[in-house]
Amino acid sequence: MTRYILKRLAYGLLTLFIVTVAVFFLFEVIGDPARRALPLNASEEQIQAYRVANGFAAPLLERLSHYLVGLARLDFGISTTRNVPALQAALGAVPLSLELAAASSLIMIIVAVLFGTAAALREGSATDRIIQAVASVLASIPEFWSGLVLIIVMAVHLKLLPTGGHGGLTYLVLPAVAMAIPPIGRLVYVVRESIRSVLETPYILVARSKGLPGWVLILNHILRAAIVPIVSVGGLELTRMSIGGVVVIESVFAWPGLGRLFVEAMNRYDLPLISATLFCTTAIVLVLNILFDIIYGLLDPRVDLSHV
Repeated sequence: MTRYILKRLAYGLLTLFIVTVAVFFLFEVIGDPARRALPLNASEEQIQAYRVANGFAAPLLERLSHYLVGLARLDFGISTTRNVPALQAALGAVPLSLELAAASSLIMIIVAVLFGTAAALREGSATDRIIQAVASVLASIPEFWSGLVLIIVMAVHLKLLPTGGHGGLTYLVLPAVAMAIPPIGRLVYVVRESIRSVLETPYILVARSKGLPGWVLILNHILRAAIVPIVSVGGLELTRMSIGGVVVIESVFAWPGLGRLFVEAMNRYDLPLISATLFCTTAIVLVLNILFDIIYGLLDPRVDLSHV
């Protein structure tokens, strides 16, 4: 296990390095950062002053060397839009993005397990068909569309919840639900198929013959036997939400997390802040992948991570 974790961490550090260096060269390809960051009516003097002030006037190799030295020290420079260290700004937004992703994951797991289990236990019934149809619709809904619909219905018309921002539990409900809707649809199918595949196994048939109460049978036997694929797909959905979901939902709901910070940095062509936000996002994804691999190995004794 320790060998596996160290190996994954080494690959993770390499991935972080490649991602952040790729950002540097991507900005070189896009064009002059000064002209993109400043207004269209900026004078040549203002453009040149911006290049000098932000280090863009130096030769490419000198700038790359300075960038790599800073990367080694986790110093991405000063954000040109916030005038604070870029990594400091990105780290300040990490807890809010994790809060949103955790709330969405909790909603996703509870709803998907409940409805997926109900569909599997009533296979072929009207309940099963309705749940599958609803899950199919939910899985195809884009996050931004579900977010806008929730804002219009729950915030604008019913005035039950705020339209956006951050300030407490009421501000968390709508973005968390909006981000959880598509994963719920996908995970319901996984839960249903996982439980359906174990219902007729000898292990479950013996448990049923003992006359156990339904909830004991479901919690202690059926779900335990079907948990491995559910955790695996749930982990993938959480990772996906951490990469793309937060960018869309945080922008729609003005949630001050990493996703919204990244969009702000892109709009203002803030290279230090873009590098820092991508660095933090990549690090979170790598840690989540390692964590879920370990959980997967603990849940399934057939998986031996010591030889991976």
